[in-house]
Amino acid sequence: MNKSHFRHAINACLDNSERLLADAQMLEFSEPPATAFALVIIAQEELAKAFLLTLVDKDIIQWNELIWRATRDHKCKQLLVMVMDFLNPDLDEFMARDNEWYADRVDGLLPRPVADALNIFRRERIGRWESHNRSLDDPPVYEPKAKKVAKGFIDKWKQDQLYIAIGKDGAIAQRRIVTQAQFEEAMESACRLSFVVKEMLEEECAERFDYKLVIKDFQRLFNSINSDIKEKP
Repeated sequence: MNKSHFRHAINACLDNSERLLADAQMLEFSEPPATAFALVIIAQEELAKAFLLTLVDKDIIQWNELIWRATRDHKCKQLLVMVMDFLNPDLDEFMARDNEWYADRVDGLLPRPVADALNIFRRERIGRWESHNRSLDDPPVYEPKAKKVAKGFIDKWKQDQLYIAIGKDGAIAQRRIVTQAQFEEAMESACRLSFVVKEMLEEECAERFDYKLVIKDFQRLFNSINSDIKEKP
């Protein structure tokens, strides 16, 4: 396995996300900004892919067929966006973090939505592929936001901006149309996600406490992946 392949792929994902965001900005004043929003969500997914590849590049998780499959799975990437958003939150979220919030970090606990996004990514998505789609005997109760993303809420919202859905009765199905404010929020989020990947590549976040917590959880969750899974060339 040539490690230089990963750096090349990471940089290609970063470049592609920037191209998608530039295209979205050209359409942002459409009414509604539906296509622009869809492009931003795709850019976020490219950044999540870059994040996952960076974890491999830094030997935090191992490259194998399951991780390769996750790079192509929309729900996996949207769950990773939740983790990345935790690492570089918007100003309102950052200001809302209080003493109790930081006390949890000292105890080594990720916020419930972030922890469950990681758990679902590993156990429900990759875990089912690993076990050939066998369901968990006693599935846990996941945090609602993470569960919603895992069930395809973001992916459905993205597709609603591009397609006309038809119901079983032949009528147009209900669609969720994005607003200008929602587009701007998604765009701002994408910029923060890009910063996460670039910080990781430049080793600028290695000593940050939240980053260490996330890395520790990735290592704990992925230690159990069978080492004999064939690597994808």
